[in-house]
Amino acid sequence: MLRYDAIAATPASDYPFRNLIGADIMPPELEPDIARDFPQIDKTGFMRPEDFPMGPSFKMLLAEVRGPVFAKAIGEKLGVNLVGKPTWVTVRKWSALKDGRPHTDGADKLASALIYLNPEGSSGGNLRFLEGPDQAGPGTKEVNPGYGHFIAFPRLDNSWHGHTPFEGERRVVQIAWLVSEDAVARKAKRHGITEFLKKLFSKTKQDEMM
Repeated sequence: MLRYDAIAATPASDYPFRNLIGADIMPPELEPDIARDFPQIDKTGFMRPEDFPMGPSFKMLLAEVRGPVFAKAIGEKLGVNLVGKPTWVTVRKWSALKDGRPHTDGADKLASALIYLNPEGSSGGNLRFLEGPDQAGPGTKEVNPGYGHFIAFPRLDNSWHGHTPFEGERRVVQIAWLVSEDAVARKAKRHGITEFLKKLFSKTKQDEMM
């Protein structure tokens, strides 16, 4: 399903840290199927795709990004051994204004890749790799979030990235390779607690309005 020739043809950059910014990782003829089968998410933020209804082509995509061929292709470009490392895959459908603040990832991550799945010409909430925590500071050009565009980068103390505030639809698959299965368990536990608190906060607001 993925176009590994597109990954191979994308040169890695070392500014402001090791990274890949490329396009055409997804075959154009699959765009309607992927759009139709994308998880039916009704909330903002990155979510576990298995928590929502989805179609067969998206399930195939998830299986492939979790596999060894994709890990090898990305790892070779980044100079990080990712084959056999556990993955944590999440998807976003909706972005909130609070999302995208510049940050570096936690130490449980070895590397991350993002595959964008929005109609060509989409704009807003476009990610940049940064020299530091200032979103307006030096860094790369904005990444186009159109269908088939992708990025990848290792987890480093200086791997700053983020985007300006954006509210609306922004479809993306995020693949993280983690240091251990224990790290996956910690991610799952934190995710579960976060979702519980979101639901509790939402119910509390609804009760206050009644």
